[in-house]
Amino acid sequence: MRAQDPSADQAQQLHAGLREAQSRIEPALKAAVGRLGRPTRGIAEYYFGWTDQHGTPGGAASARRRLGVLALLAADVAGGSTEHSMPAAVACELAFSSVIIHDDIIDEDPTRRGRPSVWSLFGRPAAILTGNALTGLAFDALADNQEHGIEAVRRLARAVNELNDGQLLDIDFEQRDDVTLDECFAMYAGKASAFAECACTLGGLLAHADARHIDALAVFGHHTGLSWQLHNDSLAIWGDPALTGKQALSDLKSRKKTFPVIAALASTSTDRDRLAELYLRGQTPLSNDDAQLAADLIERCGARQQTDLETEHHLSAALHALGALIPDSQPRTTLEALARLHTQSHR
Repeated sequence: MRAQDPSADQAQQLHAGLREAQSRIEPALKAAVGRLGRPTRGIAEYYFGWTDQHGTPGGAASARRRLGVLALLAADVAGGSTEHSMPAAVACELAFSSVIIHDDIIDEDPTRRGRPSVWSLFGRPAAILTGNALTGLAFDALADNQEHGIEAVRRLARAVNELNDGQLLDIDFEQRDDVTLDECFAMYAGKASAFAECACTLGGLLAHADARHIDALAVFGHHTGLSWQLHNDSLAIWGDPALTGKQALSDLKSRKKTFPVIAALASTSTDRDRLAELYLRGQTPLSNDDAQLAADLIERCGARQQTDLETEHHLSAALHALGALIPDSQPRTTLEALARLHTQSHR
């Protein structure tokens, strides 16, 4: 099942719906972060874009809060209220923000959303500790729910553990030349899908959805997370840095084994061996020229098109899972639009 492209009026309504969901999350997220002590709170406020590095308000535009919006829209689809589902939205945003802060340290990425990353500005120890604090806040946000708090905490803990497994696989891939596409998807199931699935299921759980609807939301979240990750892989190579906020070709410069790279190396193209010689025979970062050559070789191997096809496949699987069980409604349309939106941006 594939959602139809919206008209201009429909697109405006959908974007308005997403912005409204984002606006609901921000005050609750700020309140949660406000419980941290200084200086951890100041670093977290910088990360979320509410202040600059000196603590002055208005440091940057707020991020899209994709996971939080997923949780709220999943609850809307299930007929729940913001009051019930907001802890799920806040918990997912907090926990995943911890992952991003730590991931930037692992990858030594100097920027995040066009600004210095937390570790590059405040140092590695402060970034690690701030990330840990956000994880603690995430579990605290769910613990007060009288009916589903224990189950919600367990689901979030499982997502955190699955993501850690995915991250460790990703690190292992850096030392290997024989990573398969199946292994890549196993890694993405943890690194990319775990939190999208968790956000959807927590939203449904706290909205008192029945088991069948929660299962449908889980499948939707799983495939949505995969489609977003595949699209991000493509953007990291062929996206516009002015729009993505990331350094051009950063994944290729660090020789990361993302889906386009693995797909190209698994191809039978005549450019495959040249790519392997360039990409796999060394430990130092690729130069700008070599990274651009690698991008060209990957595309000539057909991996850019293959990445786009896989992105569309998982997006379609997500929409099918939702449409097969969830009745057609404005909340469902908005949730479908969110899934589609983040597979089409920054090109």
